[in-house]
Amino acid sequence: MIKTGPALADALIRAWHSGQPLDSETATRLAPPDPASAYRIQRQVGDALGWFPGGRPKAWKIGAASRESLPTAAPIADRAVIASPARFDMSGCHTMIGIEVELAIRLARPLGAGSSAADVRSAIGSVMAAIEICDVRASSPAWSQLPPLFRLADQQMNRCLLLAPPAANVWPDDCADIEVRLEINGQDTLRQRGGHPLVDPLYRLPWLAEHVANEYPQGLQAGDIITTGTWTGLYEARPGDHIRASFAGFGEVELKVAA
Repeated sequence: MIKTGPALADALIRAWHSGQPLDSETATRLAPPDPASAYRIQRQVGDALGWFPGGRPKAWKIGAASRESLPTAAPIADRAVIASPARFDMSGCHTMIGIEVELAIRLARPLGAGSSAADVRSAIGSVMAAIEICDVRASSPAWSQLPPLFRLADQQMNRCLLLAPPAANVWPDDCADIEVRLEINGQDTLRQRGGHPLVDPLYRLPWLAEHVANEYPQGLQAGDIITTGTWTGLYEARPGDHIRASFAGFGEVELKVAA
């Protein structure tokens, strides 16, 4: 009989405490049966590890492969939101340092259930370049081979969020044409215009406002941070990497991975 729910929450809590990832067979066997179960596990893990001293998350990530696909979300621990530039040690992760280049927003006012696209835009207080560092608390030949619902329960692979200083107080109307750049060790790894799978990364934020209100009655509040999905895919960093990422007009974020 396949165990779900508390068994996976307990296994993930042990992995965070010990620094030792689950093996892929255990991760697959304990994967939750549906998104609702995965979100319950997210909360159980966060509560057990004391990630939200104020009683609710103050930062969130959201992702969706396309406008037609089901969006997913995860809270980010208070202590996992850090300022750029930063230095990161591979020993701080379980299996990898995955780099996703994103734009993040900080809210100037609350966003509750039923918020519209216009409400989302009017609530933005600042916009900043960001790198989400991804990790997965299970070993596997490739992270993508692990069940998606395991990855969702595992905080949607979040390890931390690295933020540049705020660069603007309004969301760009021409976000499909923004130049994004990823530089590794002084060399351009990616330089392109646009590239976000939703074209407008704010497209699914009304869904997020509803989701957060269902999870935490206070909903999204002024000062909360939302990171809106990768423009560059996921790059697996190596020891010694020096990473810079930027959006034209929205600042630069910098990360050094300890050798």
